[in-house]
Amino acid sequence: MADSSASESSAVQAEALRFVREAGRVRVQGDLLRSSIESLSDLSLPMPDGQTPGTRLEIALGSVGRIDTAGVAFLLGWQAEAAAQSVTVRYTHPPKAMRAMMRVYDLDDWMVVEGVS
Repeated sequence: MADSSASESSAVQAEALRFVREAGRVRVQGDLLRSSIESLSDLSLPMPDGQTPGTRLEIALGSVGRIDTAGVAFLLGWQAEAAAQSVTVRYTHPPKAMRAMMRVYDLDDWMVVEGVS
């Protein structure tokens, strides 16, 4: 039962997500956990102003504290949204846990990743 309490406690203490739009980049800050994603009022990609079809968009993950499978799925949703607008996504400085999940779920061919956190 103590394990259950620890899990619930860490879910409550998830750092809120923030997205900072810059030219050609969205910086993600906080924890990409199911609990923090569920608290968002808008799940859509915060596309930077001036981002046009045929361009690349960097999703900067260097300020992400924790990530779970819901966080990876969330990023894949953003990637699909960008692809629908003919924008190519690349992720920079992903957390080590994300790289591990990408290997486990065989996403290396789906998600372009640069740099290591």
